[in-house]
Amino acid sequence: MNKILKLFLTVLTFFMIQTSLKAEQALIGVVNGMVCMECQKKVEAALTEKAGTKATVDVSWPENVAVVSFEGTTNLTEADFKNVVEGVGFTTGKIVKVDEQVRTAADGVVTLKKF
Repeated sequence: MNKILKLFLTVLTFFMIQTSLKAEQALIGVVNGMVCMECQKKVEAALTEKAGTKATVDVSWPENVAVVSFEGTTNLTEADFKNVVEGVGFTTGKIVKVDEQVRTAADGVVTLKKF
């Protein structure tokens, strides 16, 4: 029983260390000009296409913000974010890249206020 407990604790510790070492990044930006769900869907689709399948995209037209988050690092830049948004007919405000987990547009609004 004691050996099983030690093995369990060793495995648990290993997974906790691996999880804590996983880098996360997010691009968060203000998107001006969205007035409806269709606008939101347009921006979300364009950012998803550019970011790829390993990214999570959340856009909110009422909050005028878009978040592209990655489990790991990304080569996607603030300029890429701006070009994608402008490419579908909207303008951007502040855009930041952070090394932290930001998954939702609401969290993105909070994070943007720090900059």
